[in-house]
Amino acid sequence: MDFKAQIAKDMAVFNNASEFATVTNLWYEGELYTVPVIFDHEAAAERQKPDADHAEGINSVEVLAYIAFSDLGFIPKRNRELEVEVAGATKVYTISKADHEDGEIILELGALEE
Repeated sequence: MDFKAQIAKDMAVFNNASEFATVTNLWYEGELYTVPVIFDHEAAAERQKPDADHAEGINSVEVLAYIAFSDLGFIPKRNRELEVEVAGATKVYTISKADHEDGEIILELGALEE
């Protein structure tokens, strides 16, 4: 098996809802997409720069989202909103960065909350 074939095999496991991913409703540009997503709050916190610009009682929330390109079919654009439904609640994030590597979409998402 060559390297690219091995990556494709690994991505199939990584993005599998029975393994790591959670099937999630996402709204982007007014369209609903129900796809397996992996959310990583820990890695986002490690990337986060110290920021003291927030008003008292307002917190910055950062998360990385990993989605198989084959599941979504396009790469969302930077500075657009992405609504994410988790456990029946919807949260609106702004896409601060969107990358595509080896069939994997990696989104850096941010939001402010009280």
